[in-house]
Amino acid sequence: MRTIYLVRHGQTEESLGKGRCICRTDIPLSGEGRRQAQALGDWLGAELKNKRQAVRIFTSPLSRCRETAEIMAAGAQGLTAETEDSLIELSGGLWEGLPFAEIRERFSEVYEARGRSLGTVAPPGGESFLTGGIRLYGAVQDILKRTKADAGAGPPSLILVTHSGVIRGLLCLMFGWDPARIRDIPQPCGGVTRLEAGEDGSLRCRAEEMGLRPGAYPGRDGCRRLWDRAGLPEHIRAHQEAVAALAGKWAEELKEKGWKLDPELAFEAGLIHDIARLKPEHPKAGAELLRREGYPGLAHIVRVHHGLTGGEEYRITEASLVFLADKHIQGDRLVSLEERFAGSAGKCKTPEAAASHERQYSQAMAIERNINHILGVER
Repeated sequence: MRTIYLVRHGQTEESLGKGRCICRTDIPLSGEGRRQAQALGDWLGAELKNKRQAVRIFTSPLSRCRETAEIMAAGAQGLTAETEDSLIELSGGLWEGLPFAEIRERFSEVYEARGRSLGTVAPPGGESFLTGGIRLYGAVQDILKRTKADAGAGPPSLILVTHSGVIRGLLCLMFGWDPARIRDIPQPCGGVTRLEAGEDGSLRCRAEEMGLRPGAYPGRDGCRRLWDRAGLPEHIRAHQEAVAALAGKWAEELKEKGWKLDPELAFEAGLIHDIARLKPEHPKAGAELLRREGYPGLAHIVRVHHGLTGGEEYRITEASLVFLADKHIQGDRLVSLEERFAGSAGKCKTPEAAASHERQYSQAMAIERNINHILGVER
């Protein structure tokens, strides 16, 4: 089996294409995009060091991909990026570069049809997602054949720096997913999807290895940039800062006692657990946002911060620490569990809400007893 990494380019200068149909219009990376490319370079360097494998990098001709590939290659040292025209993004046809308001007016029938079946309907003179996916499949097969006899160490792994449209099209075909929901396939800027190719050219992919960022979390500054994108007010930011500090502190103390925890994961999960606080069902909405951003570990913690599952309250995990820290922080103030839950009991207007409130209180007490016992804290 050969490994193929499909890499989506880093974030572009949003102001240059805002409100327009941008497919093949050449837009450069933003500062954030260059940071994402550097993270990809660090990841690639570690992969090469750990696995000692030969790698070749191929890139779409558009500058956002070429720059991403070049930064990655520099981070891995000794590699060069080869331009491959067949890795280019979907063609926007007659819609390319036009404002969406104009597209809706001039091409109303096709626009509405595409809204109903996004993956299969193409802009006039352009490509659909599925057509682009077929093209990317052909490009992968061609590159596999051309690189079979590289080096004495055997055929190399491939890194293909390309675009979200064609990657989604290929994955939709591979998994047989509903093409009308093709945008639900996570493909964040700077994300990586791992494929395996058999000797016959067949491709395999596991859903959990699709659209992942190279690190487990975005970094503290990255979390705060997500706050800005979400438009979070100061009181929610302050609450998350306090939850992060408490969850991270516990994780550090428990790690010193021998527990296998990632204090930075606990801290950053606390820092971002209310990222969708302004939306309905915010734990679920926040988890979906983070999965689309390529951070499934963070997504799980955010999803369960209002109710742990699978008996996680009886285990010491980053999720249980963030859950408990959230219950100890009212606003940005540290309070007891009794004070926090007594204050929120009056907000339960239905039997279901009251049952959820009681369940959360029981879970929080179970986690706290466990932590206090481990750390030798008398309550």
